[in-house]
Amino acid sequence: MPSWFALLCTATGLSQAVFTAVRVIISYRALEFGGDGTTIGVLTALYSLVPLLAALPAGRAVDRSHAAAVFRIGCATAVSAVVCVIFSTGLRQLAAGTILLGLGHLLTVVAAQGYVPLMSDPGDYDRRFGGLTVWISLGQSAGVPIIALFSSRPHSGSAALTETLWVMAVLAGIATAVSLHPALRISRRSSEHAANGPNQSMIEMLSTTGMRPAVFSSLIVLTSMDLTAAYLPIFGQRFGYSVLTVTVILTARAAASVVSRFFLTDMLRLASRKWLLISGTLCSALPIALIPAIPNPIVVTAFMAGAGFFWGLAQPLTMTWVAGLVSPANRASALSLRLTGNRLGQVVIPLTAGAVAGSAGTDAVFIFTGGLLASAALSTWRALSRTR
Repeated sequence: MPSWFALLCTATGLSQAVFTAVRVIISYRALEFGGDGTTIGVLTALYSLVPLLAALPAGRAVDRSHAAAVFRIGCATAVSAVVCVIFSTGLRQLAAGTILLGLGHLLTVVAAQGYVPLMSDPGDYDRRFGGLTVWISLGQSAGVPIIALFSSRPHSGSAALTETLWVMAVLAGIATAVSLHPALRISRRSSEHAANGPNQSMIEMLSTTGMRPAVFSSLIVLTSMDLTAAYLPIFGQRFGYSVLTVTVILTARAAASVVSRFFLTDMLRLASRKWLLISGTLCSALPIALIPAIPNPIVVTAFMAGAGFFWGLAQPLTMTWVAGLVSPANRASALSLRLTGNRLGQVVIPLTAGAVAGSAGTDAVFIFTGGLLASAALSTWRALSRTR
């Protein structure tokens, strides 16, 4: 019988392929329906608005050993989201599909991350969070090239995007089927271990030393990934990039994240956890800010790959950081608090980025994103220096 971790990674990887590809297609569909940079910012925020309300309840459900149910509901929600986008005829229907897609993403990620502390010893967190995020990156790397595969044909246009969406619906269905495997049930031993200790409120968890900087670092990295994925198609149109070129750039970013996550445990032997956490935001700030200055697609690909490498380090390390700050009974809730911060950032920051794009142009969004990454690096450095 396949192990629970192999099944979890398989379903998560398939789901991530769906989420990544469909989000890029939503940007193109919004442009087809007459949207602009501000519209893209609103849709990016809507992707996180409903999940912002659902994150903590989902985390509590996972802490109560309902991880399998939350995971299955998330996978099934992804199927319905893709179907909604397929049949969208305007921005309102596209917005509804975007909200469903964001909810499906949140539920699958909360549950997938919650499995690790429920089913693993603390000493295995880095390895398993790293392994899980490798599969997340593999899914992201596989999802975007499928768009290129269909869009590279002559005169493909909108029909190719629709065909890609149907492929994504099938992948989401397969992920749902994998999530139903009995091996993903939470064992009684894991349930009893998770029950140790009192439940902490959100305020209590946020008051824990190091929690707010960890959440801030995580939300800035994830929001930066979202902003670059959402605005690169618009940036590319301005400089004559084809859909294939944009998807290659995004694939390079995701592939670089795979590499860094694959070697995470080795890198932890060579460098301190503190400096790897700081590098996750610091070393990606300048490449992202420089994209408008050097719009050559080869250079942009290199910048995005460099940023992706360091973003790949930041995500699993902040998961371990957050999970280690609370008792076993609250680890999934703490991870969902991290995701709540991510979603809050994905609501507020894209709206701000949309306003920036509307007044100063798309180039300013990349400079704005670089500034956010630099501020997160400073916050992480201060927090980790105080705890030494």
